[in-house]
Amino acid sequence: MSYPLANLGDYNIARTALKAAGGDWSVLYNRIGRTAVAKAAPKLIVGGGLIGAGFIYLLWVGTEVRRFCKERKQLIQGESALKKEFAETLEAKSSLETEELLDDGEQN
Repeated sequence: MSYPLANLGDYNIARTALKAAGGDWSVLYNRIGRTAVAKAAPKLIVGGGLIGAGFIYLLWVGTEVRRFCKERKQLIQGESALKKEFAETLEAKSSLETEELLDDGEQN
């Protein structure tokens, strides 16, 4: 004759697992918990790594945007001085060319 509790399905599996744990529910729960963590850990580590990498990327992008805006602001503030320097350079160059033309005319 077969074992009378063999047809109880999941209950029988739990009963035999409890028997293998020495009848202590806490030992059985700890084994089940360790197994669940072992299955989930790689997914959690990869997920955490991706989230961390995304966070670091966003910090880098934010830093670069901030640097760009600061540099742009400095360039805009220095625009008037740059225009003045450009105009002075053009005047100096045109006066040099004028002097050279006059010097060439005197030599001929």
